[in-house]
Amino acid sequence: MHSCVEKLLKWYDNHQRLLPWRQEINIYHTWVSEVMSQQTVLAVVVPKFCEFIQQLPTVYDLAKCDEETLRQLWSGLGYYARARNLQKGAQMIVEQLHGRFPQSYNEWLKIPGCGAYTAAAIASICHREKVACVDGNVIRVVSRLLALSDVWSKSGQSAIQAYVNSIMPPKRPGDFNQAMMELGATICRKSNPLCDCCPLQQSCLAFTHNCVTQYPPRKTRRTSINIELFALIVWHRQTDTFAFVKRTKGFLKHTIGFPLLSPGEVSELESILHSLPLQIFKSTDSFSHTITHHRISSRVALVQVTQKNTVAVLILQQLGFLAPIDWVSRSKTIAKLATTLDKKAFRLFLMQNQ
Repeated sequence: MHSCVEKLLKWYDNHQRLLPWRQEINIYHTWVSEVMSQQTVLAVVVPKFCEFIQQLPTVYDLAKCDEETLRQLWSGLGYYARARNLQKGAQMIVEQLHGRFPQSYNEWLKIPGCGAYTAAAIASICHREKVACVDGNVIRVVSRLLALSDVWSKSGQSAIQAYVNSIMPPKRPGDFNQAMMELGATICRKSNPLCDCCPLQQSCLAFTHNCVTQYPPRKTRRTSINIELFALIVWHRQTDTFAFVKRTKGFLKHTIGFPLLSPGEVSELESILHSLPLQIFKSTDSFSHTITHHRISSRVALVQVTQKNTVAVLILQQLGFLAPIDWVSRSKTIAKLATTLDKKAFRLFLMQNQ
């Protein structure tokens, strides 16, 4: 065994974080936790994972879960497409594989939403397959360990993958992968790395040359795109309920919440309302939100209606939002909103309509 690996595994045995999916090897739990942990901090993932498993304890439960429940269970984790793909994967396992989980890296790659990283994590942890998991934490550890600058190019990524595969122990591949990620997350951190606590300090070239923070070099960021949106709140004041739609276009596609409109669509809406006649009230205050490389400046557009099922439906259909429209009471609105953008919009509405 490579001396670095032996030190790393010993450190992991003594210092690994106690996470609910690590208590025992369970393929379903590992799969759900890996999908949840993508681009989401563990402090958020842990309580959501526990709630998710409590309500959907098996792959069969996930496969047949209704959309509303799944949306609520995923609320706060972001990137809702992950939840949809997770359910598609569960349905594939139940319907096509008769409830049998894939047993290898290559088999997991066939599951919807299961890319190379997730497949490698599950295969190594649950099936003891010798295949490396390379995420941002592992890239940082290897970059510093070997003083590698070329880590973001295709060739650089291949070199890191090859290196990790070459030192991976055949007996504990899952623990090794988790140890590498754990080291990057807790010790070999992006900022303020705890080099004095690192089990690989003596083998680290970046530490030896006193240039740890230079590795890995910063990744070139995509140019941010500024977007202006309006969150349309259709309010039936008599019953104090709000119209929710299933968004079929644009940002947050396939999620349920308030219609999101461009300034041009709001102008179109104003023309529609003028003939009804109804008014639209546009908030002067705005809030900001970021989705990938899009920076969104959003305001609330408020329309009060007196008839739920005629005027409101007409308005939303004219804008391309098809029925059914779900009317949600004020007390349940925040709980039913699955996206942070929607929640920000509703809080702004509440501030201005107390």
